[in-house]
Amino acid sequence: MPCFGGDDLKTLFVTSARKGRPADEIAQRPASGMVIAMRVDTPGLPVSFFED
Repeated sequence: MPCFGGDDLKTLFVTSARKGRPADEIAQRPASGMVIAMRVDTPGLPVSFFED
């Protein structure tokens, strides 16, 4: 799941799935379940929360 953050919304955060994955798959993909952050040139949009 991607999400933009930081004061300028130019940090892209990406999460990866781990829960429920077989042990052999996790061994092949050790980054499973991690949060990866990288700086990008174009800012994202802020999250809009709304109420019913």
